[in-house]
Amino acid sequence: MAMNKKDQAAFEALQRELLMAKALRFTEPVKRDVVPPSSMGLNKGWDYNSYIGGHGGPRVDVACTSSVHHAFGNDTKTDTQQPRHLYSTKLLALRALRYDVEKQVANILADIDEQIEQEKAAVMEVSNLNNNGVEDASS
Repeated sequence: MAMNKKDQAAFEALQRELLMAKALRFTEPVKRDVVPPSSMGLNKGWDYNSYIGGHGGPRVDVACTSSVHHAFGNDTKTDTQQPRHLYSTKLLALRALRYDVEKQVANILADIDEQIEQEKAAVMEVSNLNNNGVEDASS
């Protein structure tokens, strides 16, 4: 039986909710396992950019490192100062990216939760002041 557009949209919304619920978990950190070469040469691997507000969002891409430089998005030549440890597989880099992003988002949510608690306390304080004032006036 084929679904109409309304049923299809509801089904897709439920699928997305399930994915979001499964995403709310904490994972383990992932160690970088490709070290920069000790002298000449270029080691290749994978790295990530976890900047949430950036163009294109968080992403994993090929990378390379020498003993003095590294590159992200290029594995044939370096273009940025400082060597960098990399990940040997895209899977490891994706897992590391997820861990980094979940820490960022958890910190954002913790800040919001703290603001909520502060606002609840402020509202309770005002409510208590108003209630005390009303009770005092009636006695």
